[in-house]
Amino acid sequence: MARPSRKNMDADTPSARDQLLDATGALMTEQRTIDISLAEIAERSGLNSALVKYYFGSKNGLLVALLRKVLGPRMAELEPLVHAPMAPNEKLRIHINGVVNTYFKYPYVNRLMHYLMTEAGQEYGKIIAEEFARPLVDTQSAILKEGQSKGLFLETDPLMFYFHLVGACDYLFFGRATLDHVFGVQEVTQDLKRRYVDHIYQTLTKGLAPA
Repeated sequence: MARPSRKNMDADTPSARDQLLDATGALMTEQRTIDISLAEIAERSGLNSALVKYYFGSKNGLLVALLRKVLGPRMAELEPLVHAPMAPNEKLRIHINGVVNTYFKYPYVNRLMHYLMTEAGQEYGKIIAEEFARPLVDTQSAILKEGQSKGLFLETDPLMFYFHLVGACDYLFFGRATLDHVFGVQEVTQDLKRRYVDHIYQTLTKGLAPA
């Protein structure tokens, strides 16, 4: 790989790093795939592809950094939500809305996490599990446990709940071809997203409610 030219090294600023991350996320969203090349990222960002290694060490390092950029602020909101002075069912609605909004804005995140956990090597799998998946599971488990203690929720397996929610949220955005060809829906609008949040919330809470 060629070394960065002086012109591109002059772009060695915080914004250059963000340009690479933003270009990567935009390409994945537009092309509906995580299989994009360094050449595409370089062309989109206007920067030398060698800067990927300079900033992130490798393409996989770039992908982890992208997840940290787009999911980091959302991870920081999880613990405050658990301790917020509100009913567990309201916490659950806020959490579901947050997960759906994340997939709405960054529809590539679940596929990217899956790739890093299963194909990129054990080092990356550990990062994804500890920084992203585990905090989500811990948050859901805490909300479910609080709801159970207050008699609002039935006892529920956190594993089943996690895959139910994450799978439901991901597929709306991953399955856009189905939306188009089967339902004639060409875009996930704000209204469709809102109705989907309501549907998931109603489905889950009805299943959690004591008889």
